[in-house]
Amino acid sequence: MSVRQRIVAALAANAFGQVVTVGTQLLLTPLFFAKWGAALYGEWLLLSALPAYLTMADLGIGSAAGNDMTMRAGAGDRQGAQATYRGAFRVAAAVGLLTLLLGLALAFGKFSLNTPRTPHIQPMEAALVVLALAANVALSFSAGVFGAGYRCAGLNATGIVIGNTGRLLEATAFAALLWLGHGPLALCAAMLVLKFGLIGFQMLHLRRVCPWLHAGNVPAEPGLVRRLLKPSLAFMAMPLAGALSLQGPIVVLGSAFGGEAVALFSAMRTLSRIPMQLMNVLNASVWPEMSRAFGAGDMALLRQLHRRSARITAALVLASCLGLGLLGHTVTRLWLGAAQTYDASLLLFLLAIAGVSAIWNASSIVLAATNQHGRMGLALVSSAAAAIGLGSALIGHIGQQGFLVILLTAEVAMLFVVLPQALRASGDSLARFLKGRTAPS
Repeated sequence: MSVRQRIVAALAANAFGQVVTVGTQLLLTPLFFAKWGAALYGEWLLLSALPAYLTMADLGIGSAAGNDMTMRAGAGDRQGAQATYRGAFRVAAAVGLLTLLLGLALAFGKFSLNTPRTPHIQPMEAALVVLALAANVALSFSAGVFGAGYRCAGLNATGIVIGNTGRLLEATAFAALLWLGHGPLALCAAMLVLKFGLIGFQMLHLRRVCPWLHAGNVPAEPGLVRRLLKPSLAFMAMPLAGALSLQGPIVVLGSAFGGEAVALFSAMRTLSRIPMQLMNVLNASVWPEMSRAFGAGDMALLRQLHRRSARITAALVLASCLGLGLLGHTVTRLWLGAAQTYDASLLLFLLAIAGVSAIWNASSIVLAATNQHGRMGLALVSSAAAAIGLGSALIGHIGQQGFLVILLTAEVAMLFVVLPQALRASGDSLARFLKGRTAPS
């Protein structure tokens, strides 16, 4: 397949993934409100926030290894890609075990200290929920290595479709269990069963469609962790910053204003992040092609991919944010069926935050796809931690809107950090980037 064909296929696959993401949120959020109520739903969100921080337990080795495999395959080094692939599985197994141990510690802390407080979920049940969510994170590390295998083999679209089919089945199971009146533990059990099934299917299918990745007796690279430590630590910043940015506000607002405030914030944020979800389709589609271009030394193609994705992102973000800003009340009423769940000022702030985030994320892909994201990762964690820390300290004085101003400022700061780095990494200049002119290779 050509570069264009692979990107088009990946766009279609990622579009399916975003339909699953947005559809799941639009379907499940009103079901959670209707079947559990705002208080219990808010407590579920609080418990879900705790294991989210465990996604960084692999120190970013999985993501860095995925890039390395794709760049090696792009350069024709299949044996090197095999060695990285097998080494990544060893890392996934080790960090999976570590994640389970950390999950046990979190579960014990919840059971013995009852922190955070969940009046509608008993301590033992809450502890089991936390442990199950941690186990799901542990299994996700292996699923991620299989996903990297699909990208390395030039079958990125196939891997995306398989992964998102698993998410669709999980959402369907959640909806059915909620409709039947089941509680948090039943949802966790279904989630784990489906995750085991996904991993089993990935293992068998990838062996069939990409036999060269599993052929021969190429050993796992023994020095994989040492060689990829620098880019992997930077990748570790991604889930850490993501957890801080996505789960941090929930913890801050939940501690200050309770479960109902968290439920409203979560609903408005789900709506506001639709533009971001759309941009994720494009970013995930061009990522492997940027890795391949960099591995092959084709900097002109790398610059072209960056410029086009950035222009498309800016146009779609502006259009979608304006649309949601104007139609937010109507959409919320049709979605949740209750006008009192709509907060205009909250939605507008969250749209601004999501819009700026989507724009700088388009440039961040250049750095992430080529393992040159160290400084960006440090800046991302620093800005997210500063925003959450400052907001947590001042929430009693500045209220929710003041906290949102802090979050928006952090996103604007990231735009001024990421874009110059992406231009340097691709050998581009700001003037040529804005005009769209091709620089010499």
